Amino acid sequence: MCSRPSPASSSEQLTPLLRLYAEALARLRASRTLRRSGALWLAAGLLCSEALAVALTLVQGGSATEAAALSTLVWWAAISAVFIGGAAMLVTPDGAPVDRYGVPNGLTALRAWLCVPILLIAWLPFPGRTALALWAGVGGAVGLLDAVDGFIARSVGPITALGKGLDPFMDALFFLSAAFGCYLLGITTLWLSILIAVRYAAPLLVTPFVFLARRRPELVHTVWGRRNTLLTGVVFFVLFWVRAAGGPVWIAALVFGLPALVPTAVLHFIALARRVAAAPVAA
Repeated sequence: MCSRPSPASSSEQLTPLLRLYAEALARLRASRTLRRSGALWLAAGLLCSEALAVALTLVQGGSATEAAALSTLVWWAAISAVFIGGAAMLVTPDGAPVDRYGVPNGLTALRAWLCVPILLIAWLPFPGRTALALWAGVGGAVGLLDAVDGFIARSVGPITALGKGLDPFMDALFFLSAAFGCYLLGITTLWLSILIAVRYAAPLLVTPFVFLARRRPELVHTVWGRRNTLLTGVVFFVLFWVRAAGGPVWIAALVFGLPALVPTAVLHFIALARRVAAAPVAA
């Protein structure tokens, strides 16, 4: 009598995404330290984002407090889902497991959690030049977290697979928000905001199709991607002061934005295409 083939194990029947979350939840159940670390950053993200959103609406007049708080909560939950699943990727480059999220990954997630509250600065009808002042102070401070988390990761650690994958993803969310907000505030022109949005949105939209094609490229920054991100921050800074001074933003965008961002974005996309072409094919 022929024996029946043994059914595939439950982990083999799961999709890659479900396997990722199954491993993440297993690690969280097994490590009390990891649970505490995750809960700390989740609470910090919720507290900071809700406090900022509510404070902004109160400064504006309090007419949209409930809507701002609810939209911020929904956004926090979405980013939190990514953050929790990232527990499966808390390993060092040599494969050693890490039992905490760490300050670099926490600050990276915090930058994403604050995207919706920052957009409220550009969306709400603040009087006079209040919105520009808040955008420079609050938005600029949040943007600087990108440099802070990288410095801490390199100098203190831990450097993890989660950090390498999370940083470009959260960068994309932040700069998409920044491009939209800057356009609403008149800091950038429409074409420049679209250029920045395409540069950051395209890799996010294409990645699922790359994985469906069974390619497994490394999800980290490219050299030209880092340079483009740095120059994007510089262009935002220059155009903000042109806008604050009442100067011609469209001329400044052509003079500074076009030569700085177009070539580096093209080179970034070329580097991404080469990475995908050279990536291993999943079995």
